[in-house]
Amino acid sequence: MPTALAFESVTKRYRNGVVALNGASWSIPVGARTCLLGPNGAGKSTAIRLLEGALRPSSGSVVLLETTPGTPEYADARRRTGIVPQSPGMYTDLTTSDYLDLVRRLYGRGDAGRVIDAFGLGPYQQTMLAELSGGFRRRLLLAAALLSEPEVLLLDEPTVGLDPVAAHDVHEFLTTAMQGRSTLLCTHNLAEAEALCDDVVILRGGRVLLHEPLAELRQRVAPRLRLRARQPVESLVAALARRGLVAEIENDAAVVSVDARRAAPDLLRDLLGEGIDVFESVPLEASLEQLFLDVVRA
Repeated sequence: MPTALAFESVTKRYRNGVVALNGASWSIPVGARTCLLGPNGAGKSTAIRLLEGALRPSSGSVVLLETTPGTPEYADARRRTGIVPQSPGMYTDLTTSDYLDLVRRLYGRGDAGRVIDAFGLGPYQQTMLAELSGGFRRRLLLAAALLSEPEVLLLDEPTVGLDPVAAHDVHEFLTTAMQGRSTLLCTHNLAEAEALCDDVVILRGGRVLLHEPLAELRQRVAPRLRLRARQPVESLVAALARRGLVAEIENDAAVVSVDARRAAPDLLRDLLGEGIDVFESVPLEASLEQLFLDVVRA
């Protein structure tokens, strides 16, 4: 499949000796929605800046839309890419309307009126950027990133520092904006990544720990079943132990590692027959947070 972006044995060493990326290789096919995860210092923001052309790799090559930063063709690839940086870094002495007009001229195309309507910026067209709230600054950054109808989106912590309401609004905008676009989402918000992306790249210490679809990653984790009963949870745990099942207590529920589809019917009949009044049986799918922690700790 054609690739939207790729890292080929990329190492980035800063002047102070810090190695942000260390022989990293991975790629994103056209149309994929991929989240880039890793603890602080893993190399995530460096990867975004290399794709932007703001940094050059110490070795290896970075590819964006089949071009390499620094080549004559890269300028066109960059115009086909929308970027939401981690820090706004905007011209605070411009109005919302002036800022979008500047972006339109830089990209050479775009309908400012369309994105103003889409992101609810109409009442703020003449508002100075310094006077916008954090949530509306993020809206404006997303509007600017989508102004030129880009093929690729690079999103570096798009909801960082926002209150829950503003973060929810930006998340809703992203859900629509990412449809049909090759997207790299760099975030610490694992729930956000899980909701928006299909593939996962996990970095640690500048190296790629894994790159695979989220659905395949989940298959590595044993299926679990959460049970609740009218009796104290300790009684439920003891009943499960008599059947050779070791349960973990989570709040007032017992969680066991069993395949719900295969084991739950017989297990529930046995428990009810013993007088354990089970009123809840919920198959649990491994969350991205659990999967991430398992991979990084391993």
